[in-house]
Amino acid sequence: MTELFQIATDLIGWSALLSLIVGLSIGIIVGALPGVGPLLGVIMAIPFTFYAEPVTAMALLIGIYQGGSYGGAVAATMIGIPGTPMAAATMLDARPMALAGRASEAVTLSTIGSAFGGVISALVLIAVAPELAAIALRFGPAETAAFALLGLTALGALSGNVPMKGWAMGFLGLFIATIGLDPVSGVQRFTFGSPYLDAGIALVPFLVGLFSISEVLMQVETPVRASDNDTGAAASAKAFGSLLARPFNYIRSSLMGVFVGIIPGIGGVTASFLSYRLAMSFPKKDDPDFGEGNPDGVIASETANSAVTGGALIPMMALSIPGDPIVAVLMGGLMLQGVQPGPQLFLQNADVAQGIFLIFLIGAVLLLPLGLMFMRGVVRILKLPQWSIMAGVLMISLIGTYSVSRQINDLWLLLVFGLLGYVLRKANYPLAPLVIGFVLGPIFESNFRRSVLVSQGDLLAYIQTRPITMAVLCAVALFIALPLLRQLIGPKR
Repeated sequence: MTELFQIATDLIGWSALLSLIVGLSIGIIVGALPGVGPLLGVIMAIPFTFYAEPVTAMALLIGIYQGGSYGGAVAATMIGIPGTPMAAATMLDARPMALAGRASEAVTLSTIGSAFGGVISALVLIAVAPELAAIALRFGPAETAAFALLGLTALGALSGNVPMKGWAMGFLGLFIATIGLDPVSGVQRFTFGSPYLDAGIALVPFLVGLFSISEVLMQVETPVRASDNDTGAAASAKAFGSLLARPFNYIRSSLMGVFVGIIPGIGGVTASFLSYRLAMSFPKKDDPDFGEGNPDGVIASETANSAVTGGALIPMMALSIPGDPIVAVLMGGLMLQGVQPGPQLFLQNADVAQGIFLIFLIGAVLLLPLGLMFMRGVVRILKLPQWSIMAGVLMISLIGTYSVSRQINDLWLLLVFGLLGYVLRKANYPLAPLVIGFVLGPIFESNFRRSVLVSQGDLLAYIQTRPITMAVLCAVALFIALPLLRQLIGPKR
């Protein structure tokens, strides 16, 4: 570790390294707080970068971005509430592992996956940023709609032995996502004349209410808490062994995260669920079912959403196109330093570009020891009285939700979706398909309708001229056909 610090300080300087460590630590904390997340953390840190050197300033912001993308998994594992939207897929298996006495193993798997995905995305960022960004420009609405449709194929698969429940929840999520103004015509839909609903249902009150408030209500009724039967060393050894036992999942999920991150407007939530869905296609014989504590589910989700961070920086640095809202704020922070992202960045400010590359790579490496250090403190939370944990969760949920847009109506939405989540969980309906439908629905709708407009009504002919779209649609057909084929072949075997 000392040698790593020495190399890092030689490359980017002590001030940048310290800013990176502070940023990672802050990011892990804000990521673990439901409703807060890395976006708010990066925004609040912008004023502290005004008088810093460009590399030092970006070290703080990128550290919060990387740490926040990982921190959500901590809350998802320990209290069953995704600290960030990206951790919703992680929670599907990390929470059952924690309830089965494998809390340390689940958090360690998340830490290793986040570090691995970050390193892979950093290497891709350093090696082929301009080239990959140029490829991403070829993605039009048809390709984006096809990828969103691919993610929607997971609706039935995430509902256990009753696929119809998953599809029902997915369609409910799609319906909730239609509330607001029509993305093409601007006509009001299901707003009941309320100006507040014109912008649609905000993600934070929807997600925090669905998981956080419903979890508090469930815990009040029947207290159930995570436990840690293994010692820290045993759990860590088991988790680190997954690098040798499940290497293809790490690599596959990293590449999926980088690829999705490059495409503007899709984001880490889509990457997590796509990677999770892909992992379900390659189950290991002796593992628990997905959704019941399968380590591959934790690895796939966390590795992918961490790899998205590096992928999203590629179009920002190479083409001045931010891939998601957090990267847009990072881009603003870079411009405040007098550095303009885009093709000229590598010519006029090559030292800054190289510094950002190194910061991102070193941050991904440091995320592993810092995450393991924070894990020790988090596991101790399990020893606190359950009522105090739930009271803290409720307070953080309310403050975090209100702090995003500072609207009282967000708190009412929080309550509504909390009650909805509670009723659905009592009726044994899965919440993950509801989130998928809500997140991917607008992406699919807006891009599909743009494709129809571009094709002037001849959508089939238009798709035939776009090989990437055709390939993704073939994958969609394959994912839909595989469960049917298994049901047909299974009885015969």
